[in-house]
Amino acid sequence: MSDTDTATAMPGKAGKQRKKIAVIDGNSLMHRAYHAIRQPMSAPDGRATNALFGFFNMFIKMVETFHPDGIICAFDKGKPKVRMEILPQYKAQRPPMDKELYEQFPMVKELLKTLDIPVCEAEGWEGDDILGTLAKQGEEQGYDMYLVTGDRDIYQLATDHVKVVSTKKGVSEVSVMTPESVDDLYHGITPDLVPDFYGLKGDSSDNIPGVPGIGPKKAAALIVKYGSLDQVLAHKDEVKGKMGENLRAHVDDALLSRKVATIRTDTPIDVNLADAKFPTFDAAEVERAFGSLGFTGIVKRLVKLGGVGAQTGVGKTETTMKLPKVLNNEKGQQALEQAFSEDDWIGVALEQQTEGKQLKLALDKEEETPLWFSTGKNLIRLSGKAALNALTEIVNNHKFAAGNVKELLHLICPMDSKLPAAIDAYEVDSTHIFDIAVAAYLLRSEGVSYQVRDVYGRYVPNSVLLDATDAYPEAALEAFAARALVDPLTKAMKEQQCIDLFTDLEMPLLPVLTGMERTGLYVDCSVFKSQSEGLNGEIEQVVEDIYAKAGEEFNIDSPRQLSHILFDVLKLPTAGLKKTRSGFYSTNAEVMSSLAKKSDLVQEVLDYRERNKIKSTYLDALPNDIRTDGRIHTTLNQTVAATGRLSSSDPNLQNIPTRSELGHRVRLAFTAPESHVFLTCDYSQIELRLLAHLSEDEHLIEAFRSGADFHAMTASRVFNIPMEQVTPNQRRRAKAVNFGIVYGQQAYGLANSLKIPRSEAQEMIDRYFEVYPGVRTFLDRCIKLAHREGYAITLYGRRRYTPDIASSNFQKRSFAERVAMNHPMQGTAADIIKMAMVEVPKRIRKEGLKSKLILQIHDELDFEVPRDEIDVLSALVKDTMEHIVELKVPLIAEVSYGDNWAEAK
Repeated sequence: MSDTDTATAMPGKAGKQRKKIAVIDGNSLMHRAYHAIRQPMSAPDGRATNALFGFFNMFIKMVETFHPDGIICAFDKGKPKVRMEILPQYKAQRPPMDKELYEQFPMVKELLKTLDIPVCEAEGWEGDDILGTLAKQGEEQGYDMYLVTGDRDIYQLATDHVKVVSTKKGVSEVSVMTPESVDDLYHGITPDLVPDFYGLKGDSSDNIPGVPGIGPKKAAALIVKYGSLDQVLAHKDEVKGKMGENLRAHVDDALLSRKVATIRTDTPIDVNLADAKFPTFDAAEVERAFGSLGFTGIVKRLVKLGGVGAQTGVGKTETTMKLPKVLNNEKGQQALEQAFSEDDWIGVALEQQTEGKQLKLALDKEEETPLWFSTGKNLIRLSGKAALNALTEIVNNHKFAAGNVKELLHLICPMDSKLPAAIDAYEVDSTHIFDIAVAAYLLRSEGVSYQVRDVYGRYVPNSVLLDATDAYPEAALEAFAARALVDPLTKAMKEQQCIDLFTDLEMPLLPVLTGMERTGLYVDCSVFKSQSEGLNGEIEQVVEDIYAKAGEEFNIDSPRQLSHILFDVLKLPTAGLKKTRSGFYSTNAEVMSSLAKKSDLVQEVLDYRERNKIKSTYLDALPNDIRTDGRIHTTLNQTVAATGRLSSSDPNLQNIPTRSELGHRVRLAFTAPESHVFLTCDYSQIELRLLAHLSEDEHLIEAFRSGADFHAMTASRVFNIPMEQVTPNQRRRAKAVNFGIVYGQQAYGLANSLKIPRSEAQEMIDRYFEVYPGVRTFLDRCIKLAHREGYAITLYGRRRYTPDIASSNFQKRSFAERVAMNHPMQGTAADIIKMAMVEVPKRIRKEGLKSKLILQIHDELDFEVPRDEIDVLSALVKDTMEHIVELKVPLIAEVSYGDNWAEAK
């Protein structure tokens, strides 16, 4: 992105350049950063830092691009009372903020203070209104105002001297919205008409009703035709059909919605724009504050913004690398072809689009998909078909490194299987790909960034990656850095003894994931609809029951109102409960679960919450993820879970409840095409079997080798009774102990899960270690290793670091000890299922089968299988999973199938 705006004159002062003030919508950027940076990141004290990392990357990018003379950051404060007075249900449907995000807001404000940036808040007002107020003041005082936000309603503030810097994708892509671009985007809606536009279409994310049945296209068409919302309403009788009926029936809703959507410019704030100067920070303080969070790359970039790098520790011995010459078009293609003959790594990066248009990943789009290639001698930029052809040639015949290899593979092997693919993902040579993020993740699986720029800062000593410029945009630098990182990352992985995990497992897995993502999951949209409608009726009934028990109607989604009903009206006990900052007793999940046995109303509120979550998160949302091939394509991530497990996102299909009736309803929609079945195969008790193997406890090994009911056998030994006398309750308790031991659970946790006294739970744990003494010895050995080496390790060398293992803080130390005890089992299980994922598709292709691997969830692999291949595929998968490794105890994989995912499970 680049700032191409020409300087304009200050009013009344011809020729004098207007100063720029950037006003950041803190809430908007923090939310966007939190959801964009998916990998776990934490400070040394355990607090999450992913939102902070994304926020300040956007902040730096904004400063580098627009060079503001001053910066202010606005935040919401308290409930949006100003709008709730107009529309009581305003934003009421929004779930509580994630704890990990909530705890980062005080931190971001402290860091902004360190940067000497004013933080602006007003009780009851939203950040949008502060942006509106400052925009108006700034324009009147002769400044160019840049409003940095992800919210589209801010577009109404755009003028010749108020520009909206709109974040579009993740933490990297923005577009600058002017009155002309707003007009273009909304097909005739100018900024002053944006509130009218919202008055008709509403905004479901904020609970703004608008007019039912009128979406953005119809709203824009009506306003363009008649000139304004008032004129649309004046001519409402001319609008035909259902749209006209809705318009006439919802006049008040339209006017109310416009009022709520109108950004205020009279927020009671006391800010002197002339005091908002940047940069004025103390570089040493910035280095201390950001460095304490592990943000070394950000420290370097911030200090450079201040122009005082020599005054801090981050710039004293560093040199700035020299970038090679940039070549385009035909010369670029010639240079790339020459590089092909040299059999060296080529760095590749995708240049993000910044014009607000969605990137079209198709082979026939000449103007799309700009790619950068680094050969060492040159940096080459190609776009459109030339770029995609070059990428195809590289994937098929050469070696390339990238920050996100899978993203590049999807350019020529799109997720939507209706789009043409230039390659077969399963034929990609894994020895020819080097994913920078995956390598960095293997070296450190949590608490750090895997962005190429930040990895470069950690592994290329005494060198600073240049800031992006028009000549060398971020993608060019990323391509250069990716190539430069191959050798140092390879060296680091060899030193840390995880190079085999990279070359023999994670890289061979990457093409498999690409192929799985392209296949996707077949779905029946009508099932989503019918299940949602049915659940809606149930929710309405639950709400009626709650109102009846409460004796009055109230907003069940309001923690304050619910707290009033529970503790003031129903007088439920409050002993041991904490109050929120707003002064009422908490109604979070933990509190509600503890109260459920004391009140039917509480249990019904929990039922209401669960049904609402299933409906909104899955039944109503998942249909929006169906692509043109009729399938849902999740993204499987290799660098998110610290344990080594894969995660699922966009959408997350691993979080659908597995044992609940409501989760069963969601799975009913995941079907299989005609003459196919949904087949699943999952490991039975793999982590317990790994505990037996790793601990070498002879009794534990014998228990699994015997093939008997393991939990019943444990109960027999723990309670010292014959197996045939074990009761279901005793087996249940033994099962809880078995799995609790794997996760390092202590007496307190076991007592809570079994609802028994802590002393009794401690007795059970002590007895467990008496009958399985090898387990106690093994777990103690794991903790000693973590103390000595600072990490836990799997059977195949996957490390997870435990920096808090010697902490004086009991909670931090206890968590680190649980990680030390659990990682060898959970991490090894992750390694084993990945091995199976690599091997199974090889065997499927070797056998010439049409069955497809479509999903992985923890210890389970899912397949789409032709009916005439059920027997052979079942045997193939079961055999592969059970014999992918040889342990001291047997691995057991269980196969089941059905017409849909629900039946298969």
